[in-house]
Amino acid sequence: MFGSSKSRTHQWVHKILPVLEKTLGRKLALPKRRVNSVEEFFALFPEAKEVMLDGLERPTVRSQKSKQQRKHYSGKKKRHTRKNLILANPKKKILILTPTKHGKIHDKKMADKNLLASRIPEEVSLLVDTGFQGIQKQHLNTFIPKKKPRGGFLTEAEKAWNSLISSTRMKVEHAIGGIKRFNATSHIFRNKNGLDDQFMNICSGLWNLELEAS
Repeated sequence: MFGSSKSRTHQWVHKILPVLEKTLGRKLALPKRRVNSVEEFFALFPEAKEVMLDGLERPTVRSQKSKQQRKHYSGKKKRHTRKNLILANPKKKILILTPTKHGKIHDKKMADKNLLASRIPEEVSLLVDTGFQGIQKQHLNTFIPKKKPRGGFLTEAEKAWNSLISSTRMKVEHAIGGIKRFNATSHIFRNKNGLDDQFMNICSGLWNLELEAS
């Protein structure tokens, strides 16, 4: 279409990506990668009253090394993936994007390593899914669906509670869908690990910029 070879296009991508990332940073559209304290969270997001946390996995190529294969294999997705955690607000804006890790790591363990729950003020409500069991001990103002007991049943009240949380958490699913509009974050990633983290950061910034413009 542009009269350019694949190799030349590949070179352009590597030259343009840093410029795009820097521009999004100046526009204050890029998500934060880490918050170091409750005070810093308040300073960055003073209007936050409610946030939603969820995991985002993207497929990657199967490594030739058995150790890398085991690290990247996600039992949840039944394939080799790379993973991030997304913290979004009710307006679907991505506030925090954690560094990209291998797909085997559990959502709760990844949240613990990034100290996410302990850095969110108690005044701010945190909504999560059942993959974050135990996080309510780190952040008391957490809303999590009720798991069905083994061999048991949920009451009608518990089902209604789960439905309410799921409908409220839908905003973070929409934010993840906004990132995956870009094929670079939804198709199988075939470059070196590390560049995929840059792609995730840039695509999150583009989604935030679109929200501000709309």
